[in-house]
Amino acid sequence: MKLKFPILFSALVALSVTACKQKETAAVETTSKGVTIPDSVLVDVTTAREYVKNYASHAGYVDQTEEEIRARVPKKPDTRCVWFSKDRLKQMLNQLEKEDGDGVRFYMITYNNKYDTTTTDKKRPAPPKKYWGYNTLLMVSTRPVDTKEGILHFDYYKDIVKQESSASKTVNKDNPGFIVTFVPENRGELCPPPSNCVSIGATLLLDTLPKIVSLPK
Repeated sequence: MKLKFPILFSALVALSVTACKQKETAAVETTSKGVTIPDSVLVDVTTAREYVKNYASHAGYVDQTEEEIRARVPKKPDTRCVWFSKDRLKQMLNQLEKEDGDGVRFYMITYNNKYDTTTTDKKRPAPPKKYWGYNTLLMVSTRPVDTKEGILHFDYYKDIVKQESSASKTVNKDNPGFIVTFVPENRGELCPPPSNCVSIGATLLLDTLPKIVSLPK
């Protein structure tokens, strides 16, 4: 299953350019002042909506529980977009700067259909129940590795499995890196749910609306 997030990608490109410029000026904080997004990654609204709508048939549906099947509850459309705060993105870019990372790899993932909520596991916390079974994103820090094929972008994170290759040995340094996924911070981070995504700010998902709602001016 392939996900497409052109708008999120463009935002991250802008933040990545910011990080590179800061490294040149030895700045400590990550900021977007004076940074221009390259025209090559910009997407016009019509194309963006077309691409987002194209993904609808690929997103699929969340697996129904036995209770939902017995109750004949309609299938729930799977996730179409994910929201991350600016602060979260800055935190990742700041860490990449400190650890000589070169980017972020996006993994398309799906939450488990069921979690044991009777126990507390800080290392593997369960997401809110309304997100169980839904798609989301996993972001992993990467580091440049010089190989015969050129510069490659290898994942690096704490406790990475050591492999017998010069590339992974280069990646496997003491820096912890990160593996980050969606964390509930505010309304509208993952959509669906709710079914009416435009009402929480996801303006490119008009095709999912039961009726058109007025957008904030």
